[in-house]
Amino acid sequence: MTFLTGRTLNFLLRLLLGGLFIFAAWDKVLHPQGFAMSVRAYKMIPFSLSNLFALVVSWSELIAGAMLLLGILPRKAAAALFLLLAAFTVAISTVLLRGMVVDCGCFGSEGGAATSWLLILRNVALLVATWLVMAYNDGFLSLFPDDVSTRSDRPVRERY
Repeated sequence: MTFLTGRTLNFLLRLLLGGLFIFAAWDKVLHPQGFAMSVRAYKMIPFSLSNLFALVVSWSELIAGAMLLLGILPRKAAAALFLLLAAFTVAISTVLLRGMVVDCGCFGSEGGAATSWLLILRNVALLVATWLVMAYNDGFLSLFPDDVSTRSDRPVRERY
């Protein structure tokens, strides 16, 4: 169990998640109209809000991914990505339960895949990874770490 809470895994998860979300957001930020079309296919938000929604989601992914990669408030960045992943998982689930198959829009127009239960599984794995960063990040190799002194689940490491 110490492996899951260790610094090395946490640092690697930070890099992996940060890089993944920057990659996922890049095409969406450069071509927001394509991502807005993917958003519309889900038929979950009003058409009139799809452009704004696509912009907010893509920029949120990019900023949170960069913050995680650079170690700028990594626990808060992981929490933002956790919320996005939870919303994506709910959206994909509802599409599947309605019997629809749409382009997930996960990586913009270049790397889209059809919605499937496999995407739900992938998102659950990513949710676990983001939760580990939120729960066990102690600021190791972070530019601007979160205030780890407020954590009650384990003592702050002494630094001499």
